[in-house]
Amino acid sequence: MSASLGLLVLRLVAGLSLAINHGWVKFHDPDFKSKFFSMVGGMGVPAPNALAWAAIVAELVGGVMLALGFLTRFWAVMILGVMGMAIAKVHWGHGVAEMELAALYGGIAVAFLFGGAGRISVDGMLFCRGKKEELPPEEEKF
Repeated sequence: MSASLGLLVLRLVAGLSLAINHGWVKFHDPDFKSKFFSMVGGMGVPAPNALAWAAIVAELVGGVMLALGFLTRFWAVMILGVMGMAIAKVHWGHGVAEMELAALYGGIAVAFLFGGAGRISVDGMLFCRGKKEELPPEEEKF
């Protein structure tokens, strides 16, 4: 149960921070949105407007879904893709401090991709019925 509580706290903090501080700002603030779309357009990627909207959806909707623990692994992949692109196309070559936040969100996404949302989540309520909480293996006795 303590692992599920830890995952809940991490999901709430990381998911809401991503949604509010990154996704919502890009979606709601016209100046920021315009600068963001221009930046993505200058990256030389195909369909830059579609990719910019995908990044906004991954950060805003994905952040909320991560906080709720709903379709966690799917949203973790989406968030990881956005953070990987941010590191590769925006922050690379500007030092470790510049890519720290994207790497942190990416690392959190990887953890949820492999570990899932935990039992205290929408995923846990929908997909873990009847399953017992994972217990650590008993220690070997010498």
